[in-house]
Amino acid sequence: MEKPEVVELHCGAGTQILQWVGCTACARLAYVRGEVMGRYVPQSIMTAEGQVLDIHIVLNEMFKDGDELRVEYSDGPVAYKARWEGRPVTPPFEWGDGGEVVPPHDAWLRHLDMRTHELDRLVDPDLAKQAGATERDLQAAKDMLYQNAGALQAVFTLYEFQGEASVESVSRMNLVQFRALTINSKLVTAAFAAEKVDEIFTLIAASARGTNSKLDSSGVANINFLGFLIGLVHIAFARATAINAAGPALPMSERSLAAKLEVVISGHLAAYVLPDLSKKVDRFAVAYTPGAKLLLQKGRRLTEQTLNSCRLKRVLAPEVRVELKYLCSHLIEWKLLGKEFTFADLAVMVLFAKQPTGDAERFVLQPHPLNFNYDEFERLLVAITYFLYMLRKRKDPIEEYLGEMMDYIYRKAGVLQTAARNDEDQ
Repeated sequence: MEKPEVVELHCGAGTQILQWVGCTACARLAYVRGEVMGRYVPQSIMTAEGQVLDIHIVLNEMFKDGDELRVEYSDGPVAYKARWEGRPVTPPFEWGDGGEVVPPHDAWLRHLDMRTHELDRLVDPDLAKQAGATERDLQAAKDMLYQNAGALQAVFTLYEFQGEASVESVSRMNLVQFRALTINSKLVTAAFAAEKVDEIFTLIAASARGTNSKLDSSGVANINFLGFLIGLVHIAFARATAINAAGPALPMSERSLAAKLEVVISGHLAAYVLPDLSKKVDRFAVAYTPGAKLLLQKGRRLTEQTLNSCRLKRVLAPEVRVELKYLCSHLIEWKLLGKEFTFADLAVMVLFAKQPTGDAERFVLQPHPLNFNYDEFERLLVAITYFLYMLRKRKDPIEEYLGEMMDYIYRKAGVLQTAARNDEDQ
C-alpha cells in the first residue's frame, strides 16, 4: 500500500470549514509534486480512524492544534462525492407562482398515519364494530394531538432537560424523565402504577428503534417528540383500561381513544404541569423593558457575531440557525451552564426564547424547537440575564446588568476585545 503523504496546513484561528482543508491540501499536494493546480480533487475528509466528516464543520469547533485529518482525492471533476452521516439528500419539491413550494412545518403531524404505529389496536372493540368508527376515532385522537402540539412540545422540552441531562441527550427523553412527567401530572395512581408507564416506554422505544428512539452512548433508550406523542396515546388507553377494571365501566361517551387522550391532556397535563410552566416562562417577560430592547438593538451586530461563533457547521442558508447542543458547549465554556444554572433551568429559558407568549396552553408548534436564529438567541440572552439577576439578588436596574452580561458574553465569545493602550494614551 502506498504510504500517504503528509501535508501540514497552517489554519490560524481555525475558523475555516473542512471543505477548505480538503481543497487546500489537494492544492498543496499538487504543488509539492510539481503538478498543475486542480490536478487533485478532494472526495472526502476523514478522521485518522477513517470516519467521513461533514465538510461544513468549522475547524476550531471540533479539532485542536496538531490534530490529524485524512483527505481522500481523485481526478475529479466533481468534489466531495463521498457521503457522510446526516448528509442531506435533495428533498422533493414543487414550484408555485412565488417560487419553490415548501411543505408546512407541521405536515408530519397533520399526515401522521396512526395505523403505522399500530394505534388502531387501542380503539375500543365495541366502537370498532361500527362502520368507519375506528378511522373517526383515530382522526379525532390525531386532531387532539395537533391542537395541543405546541403545549405538548413544550412539556417534552421541559422534561427532556430534567435529571441527568447532557449535551448529548438534548432532543431526547429517557425513561426516568417520562416516568417523572406521569407522576407529576398525577397520571400515576394506585390503579395505574408507575411500572405500567415503564412498560409503555419500553414498548415505544423498542418498536420505534431507529426512527422515534435510539440508544445514547451509555446504552440508555431515548424517544423523540413523535415517540413521546405515541407514548401519550398509549398512556391514555392503558390508564383508562386500568381504571375501568378497578371500578364501574366507563360510559360509551368516554370509551373513545380521543376521549381518553383528552383526559390525559386536559385533565392532567393542562391541570398540573402547564400552569407552573406558564409562571416560569412568563416571569422573564419583565426583563424585556424598553431600555433593554434599546440596549439589545445597539449590540445586535455583536450578538449576531456571537451566535455565528457557536456554529459547528457553516452552510449557505436563508438564515443562520445554531443547534442548542452546540450552543450548550459554548455556554459551558463561558462558565454559565453547569456553574450558574442547570439544564433544567435552561429548558425554561429556551421556551421563553422560542415562544411568542408566556401562556403554555397557547404555545405553538415550533419547526426548530432547539435551533436558534438571531432574534431567538437575543431572547435567550435576556432570559439568562434575568435568571442570574434574580439569583444574585441585584438591586440595580435590569438594563445595567444586561449590559454587563452582554459585555461578558461578547468577550467570552471573542467578538469584543479591549484595545491595548500605550503609555502616551494613559
